[in-house]
Amino acid sequence: METIRDLVNNFKSFGDFPAISWKEGTKTQKLSHSQLYEQVQKYSRGLLELGLEPGDRVSLLSKNIPQWSILSLGIDNAGLIDVPRGYYSHPEELSYILEHSEAKVAIVEDQEFLDRLKKHKHRKLHLIYTINKIKGEHHISELLEMGKSYKKPLPEIKKDTTVAIIYTSGTTGAPKGVELSHWNFMSNVNVLAERVKLTTEDKLLSILPAWHVFERIVKYTSLACGSETFYTTAQTLLSDFGEQKPTFMASVPRIWEMIYDKIMKKVKEKSKFERKIFEVSLKAVTGTSERSKFSPLNLISPICTNLLDKKVFSELREKLGGRFKYAISGGSSLQPYIDDFFDAAGIEILEGYGLTETSPVISVRIPGMKALHTVGPLLENIEGKIIDYETGKELGVGDKGVLYVKGPNVMKGYYRNYEETRKVLDRDGWFDTGDLAYFDSNSNLVICGREKDIIVLSNGKNVNPIPLETELCNSDYISTAVVTGQDWKRLGVMIVPDFEALKKYCLVNKVLFSEANVEECLEYSEIRELYREEIRKLVNTNKSFHTYEHIHEFILLPHEFTVGKELTATLKPKRSRIEEIYRDKIGRLQSVINGKQD
Repeated sequence: METIRDLVNNFKSFGDFPAISWKEGTKTQKLSHSQLYEQVQKYSRGLLELGLEPGDRVSLLSKNIPQWSILSLGIDNAGLIDVPRGYYSHPEELSYILEHSEAKVAIVEDQEFLDRLKKHKHRKLHLIYTINKIKGEHHISELLEMGKSYKKPLPEIKKDTTVAIIYTSGTTGAPKGVELSHWNFMSNVNVLAERVKLTTEDKLLSILPAWHVFERIVKYTSLACGSETFYTTAQTLLSDFGEQKPTFMASVPRIWEMIYDKIMKKVKEKSKFERKIFEVSLKAVTGTSERSKFSPLNLISPICTNLLDKKVFSELREKLGGRFKYAISGGSSLQPYIDDFFDAAGIEILEGYGLTETSPVISVRIPGMKALHTVGPLLENIEGKIIDYETGKELGVGDKGVLYVKGPNVMKGYYRNYEETRKVLDRDGWFDTGDLAYFDSNSNLVICGREKDIIVLSNGKNVNPIPLETELCNSDYISTAVVTGQDWKRLGVMIVPDFEALKKYCLVNKVLFSEANVEECLEYSEIRELYREEIRKLVNTNKSFHTYEHIHEFILLPHEFTVGKELTATLKPKRSRIEEIYRDKIGRLQSVINGKQD
């Protein structure tokens, strides 16, 4: 398959097998592959009946709902270009995207999206359709009806025809419109379908933002294989695991961290003796590949595996529906302890890696082939090389540098932004991912952080903040950590506390904690000392870190980060945005660290 139209036409071969399903109230609704094919065709023809021409942009603004996939396929099948965006977009961000892409039609989910859209006027935008019925507005059912009147053949689509302009959520700077072709998408789908080998017996559980290219390509892979996709939500995820009995899902690490945290919370409620047994058993069954052959833990590992399976793991697999084969995890790095835990539990997490600019998958683990703490080998149609970011020379196995990739999945460029395209894409087609990585001896890729995230201290030392932040987040009392210190003498960190754990600590230690005055409470000496000790224990006495990587001072932030503000849709911190929002606090932190008092 070379184009989205090829994918759509392929639906007919799966006939009455279910393609997508969702809940309406307590009842499950389903569309077969044949029914999906018919709806997509009607939307394609309805959009063209409006007078849209090949290459015109249609903005699609919605949460992860079934209609999103049907409409996006309809847009693309018509030779039009979809410009998607998700639920957490601010009005100013939507306005920029609509103006920059010059979208002629917008399809919005509900009143909230409509209100955001109408905060600004857009020169090229002629029509707005809504997915939910809203009085006085055009509804998507009108497009289905109009599709009956369009009698011409659908416009020709070629491999290199642009299919989507996806604006990066961006951890730094303004959004850039990633221009992707039909072949960018389908080259990824074709190889993924071979790697994950889904069938009509499989069911995908869909929860990630629909506009995010990772979720989108996994859905397309599911459809290409004749599998069913069930749409779930954060509120119903656990119950849907049990009811729908999925075999597969696209996920971000946070989902698995939450499941792990729930299990650990139950363990903490056990007696001291039971907790100790669990800790020893877990240590015996995880990290086996990294231990020496003569470790005493190897002797008790089979016994502990059996014990944990009876007490914990079998119940966990049952709660996931009993049929679950594996998840692809992307968006951010899977922490090693999470990787080890679910491997021991018999739940395979295929960690993958990619970017919007690469449609997105560059690499992913192969089912059944253990490659813990890596993102697996590159896809078969992708080349990769590691470049030293100081000398520009290509590095060998095990050497860390910047990852460059080349293949049919690499974007056409940033839409209407030649300068930014030139910075990352050379004439030979090599794309600079900006990520630090290396290949291990088995050709598995290991991601180490972002080149652009590197902090350079005033003494010239380079610090990758990601390992420090990951280690700090192992604390029960830390929800998020963002290390800072560009051009400073030493490093500082912004910490978002885990407020539930902190409140319990305060209760046990008789420290008054007031919900009404959180910011003041966070300055109490007892609380400050708690976090200073966590930093000391996890980083400053950790032999894995150099002395110049130690954290000298910190600030505690009074509320959680939110998606669309401080976090991207895949829950990664937007560093430039965070620095902007907390500029005053960071300024005071810098003054303390550099030895200048207010």
